[in-house]
Amino acid sequence: MKKISCFLLLMFLLAPLFVGAQVGIGIIDPDPSALLELFSKSEGLLVPRMTSEERDLIVAPAVGLLIYNTSTSNFNFFDIDWKDYSGFAKNYNSNLTGDITTNATSNEVVKGMSITPLFAGKYKVTFNSYYNNAPIIRGPFTPEQGKIDLQTAYNNLHSLTATITNHLSVIGGGETLIPGVYTIAGATSTVGTINFDGGGNPDALFVIRIGAAFSTAASTKMVLLNGAKASNIFWVIDGAASISASTILKGNVITNGGAVSMAAGGDLEGRLFAIVGAVSFSSGIAIIPSGNSGIDLGVLSTFIFFSGTGAISNADTSVITGDVGTNGGAITGFGSPNVFNGSILYPGGTITTSSPNNTNALGTFGIYQNGILIPSSNKILTSNANSANLSLQAIATILPNQVINVRWNTDSQKIVMGNRTLTLIKVQ
Repeated sequence: MKKISCFLLLMFLLAPLFVGAQVGIGIIDPDPSALLELFSKSEGLLVPRMTSEERDLIVAPAVGLLIYNTSTSNFNFFDIDWKDYSGFAKNYNSNLTGDITTNATSNEVVKGMSITPLFAGKYKVTFNSYYNNAPIIRGPFTPEQGKIDLQTAYNNLHSLTATITNHLSVIGGGETLIPGVYTIAGATSTVGTINFDGGGNPDALFVIRIGAAFSTAASTKMVLLNGAKASNIFWVIDGAASISASTILKGNVITNGGAVSMAAGGDLEGRLFAIVGAVSFSSGIAIIPSGNSGIDLGVLSTFIFFSGTGAISNADTSVITGDVGTNGGAITGFGSPNVFNGSILYPGGTITTSSPNNTNALGTFGIYQNGILIPSSNKILTSNANSANLSLQAIATILPNQVINVRWNTDSQKIVMGNRTLTLIKVQ
């Protein structure tokens, strides 16, 4: 009995030493900073393993509690809420520059926009780019084709049923023209201001067919109102056309059987075409109209001056935007000091042109996980010649090695996509 009492007294006296002692498993002298140190070259420490659902059933988890999550293949620790504990990158990014195109009517993967995360988890997925219709490429074609298309356009304009047949031979003086096909039998001139009122219709078509020569008084001014567009105004003249000095001219002039000239100080938003005859321009500003035309001009849609048979010339200093060409005749006056933004089609030569495609198309864009669309991640957007921003977002719960990519298609026109970025950010 005395021996037992002595042993218990000894243990009582030594207890504080054991309480404050360090513990080493597989090691004699554990690190002084560690309460417990494990050492092994053949075995590891196995912490509790459970799914996300099982983890979330833990009642009042302590701060610092550690488990291994079999749902996400990652360690979790608790600090206000459950957090990932990992040394790997949580962000994935694919960023490419330059334009790509598609005319696929069924989904195809956007080039370079695929990411396969190495680790499971919940990710925020974002995609950003811009898109528009691909330009219309024509050619290479010869000036003979231009002559054919010009004659076809002239014939189509003459085939339209006249809606206004009683207009006087003088146009202007502040009058307002409404959409329609005007027919004037004899020589016709303009004076003062002419207003073209589209009535809110961007496709409003104005055709003025003149049976003889056409001329404008100096400083004639043509004004576009309520959606009227220069691309949809046609001056169809069976004779020569003489545009006097300082005229502001809107529309496409097509002469049959005569030359077309525009004097100094003019401002042209339109085109000067002659089926037979020279085209001359002098010291002014000329630009092809924006937007599609209601009349198909064929390969001449990018041209500002063209003659089926005749010379093309520019005198003095001008600013000209658009292609020029002829099927028979000299082309002069488009070098320095003029500002010329276009190409020249010489007789016997060829040209390839590019023009904006303003035809509305529908582009479909979406984020896919292992080939399946992530709900609410897709957009169907109208595409035309103007660039528009594209932004997609999604939240995806991804298993290891599942593919995330962006896919697109078009219902009709070829679509261009520019600089593009796909980003995955792990949020859980």
